[in-house]
Amino acid sequence: MPAANLLRLAIFTTHPIQYQCPLWRRLNDGGDIRPRVFFLSDFSARAYLDREFGRAVEWTVPLLEGYEYEVLQHERPTSSLAAGPRGLASRLRAFKPHACLLNGYVPLFYWHALLACRALGVPAILRTEATDADKRRPPIRSACRSLALRAFYGQISSFLAIGHNARSHYLRLGVPPERIGMSPYCIDTDLFERQRLAAVRGSLRHALGIPDDAVVVLFSGKLIPKKDPGLLLDALATVPDVDGHPVHVVFMGDGELRADLERRATGLGGNRMHFLGFRNQEQMGEVYANSDMLVLPSSFSETWGLVVNEALQFGIPAILSDKVGCGPDLVDEGLTGRIFASGSASALRDAIVATARQVHGDRQTVHAACRAKAEAYSLDRAVAGVRDAAKRVARRGS
Repeated sequence: MPAANLLRLAIFTTHPIQYQCPLWRRLNDGGDIRPRVFFLSDFSARAYLDREFGRAVEWTVPLLEGYEYEVLQHERPTSSLAAGPRGLASRLRAFKPHACLLNGYVPLFYWHALLACRALGVPAILRTEATDADKRRPPIRSACRSLALRAFYGQISSFLAIGHNARSHYLRLGVPPERIGMSPYCIDTDLFERQRLAAVRGSLRHALGIPDDAVVVLFSGKLIPKKDPGLLLDALATVPDVDGHPVHVVFMGDGELRADLERRATGLGGNRMHFLGFRNQEQMGEVYANSDMLVLPSSFSETWGLVVNEALQFGIPAILSDKVGCGPDLVDEGLTGRIFASGSASALRDAIVATARQVHGDRQTVHAACRAKAEAYSLDRAVAGVRDAAKRVARRGS
């Protein structure tokens, strides 16, 4: 399609995010849309201090390749009040977008971008981690939030739900169902599929001294309080094996709780507990391929949990607390995983034992179900949702 006939889509997001950038590249490859991403900051494209990981992080996957972008400032935003520098309207006027895509409503940068688009008559689409689930807000603050979001949503032409909780949130705040599309939350499925096909089951187990017939329970994520990784140690303290299969735990990630977890693990039989530290995305496939299940025991504010998407793509079921936002979307109870009561070590232990027996009893069925679920929340599905919404609002106008 000639460049002049492409639908120009202005995309606003705070910074290059490893799970979002593949979406921008795929949109650019479609041949019918010309996206341009406006980043509030580009700090994450370089090495930076991740306070929750407790270390410097530098993503080795390309974040700024394969699509057009503009950076509004190079400093890292330090507040939710960050609105971006002046001149955004003139940048938009030069690009002449037919539609814009907002990826949130915090920080104020998104309000600034929405006002700029409205001033130019550009219709807006919203795709964000919106949810009302498990948010600890006082009633007055909750009411103020709802009032502010109703005002913000009143200026949006089309909404994209990433899953069940986001759709429910939009409906609660009065968004008509016909204005809500679907663009599921996703990972870079191409990257992880390449790793899945290349991975060799057994290699990592041998390196860590894990028997071939062991049950390997994986925790993947930041070792921080809200993800409650210590609950996994509590759950498995009295479960050395399941039906004769020894149980091993692998922690992939880093954070403030690591030293305490390692100390506790020593007292529980340190040879069954393995700490890999932080791994970049292209190094994670080997770990998933050598695991039997993923556990995400978060105790609060886990809006989605993209590690679950990653595990399912490898055919691995996921055990989630009832505080993990993707549960209604990705867990078919007893098939692609299980959901347990947050904070209950006994409930988590029972879920691990049941899942271990299920996997060892019929690994092929579990694998196929997990892969099918991952396909429904793939990068292609997410891109299709954005593309459809952009075309729809561009036809309608602001």
